Amino acid sequence: MLDLDRIASDESIKVPSSLKHDIAVTARALEMSSREDEVQADSKPHRKYRKILRMISYPAAAVAIVTIGMRISFQDSITTPKDTFDDPKMAYMQMEQVFGFISEKMNTGLEIADAAEPVIDKTIKALK
Repeated sequence: MLDLDRIASDESIKVPSSLKHDIAVTARALEMSSREDEVQADSKPHRKYRKILRMISYPAAAVAIVTIGMRISFQDSITTPKDTFDDPKMAYMQMEQVFGFISEKMNTGLEIADAAEPVIDKTIKALK
């Protein structure tokens, strides 16, 4: 320490006039760099989330592309049905047959439901 005191008291060494300004600029630069380090330390969790997001988004994008590709390829393989009747009268007759078949099945279902209705009513009354 004695050497530093001796050097500081030596007036033969000329001190530049801009030294005070240079020291202030250096101090500000050090202060700003320490703030920048704090900001970078705060942003590290965001980097983790970005890394996780990247790890999830790439496989998700790949799955989406494969799904879209498969959808398009299957769409091309499905052919649209063509009219099977050239004669409208034949088509009408076929539709009547289909509606008759549906009507028979519905009537059978309604008969079963009608037969079950009294049993259901008795069960509901017994539960009350």
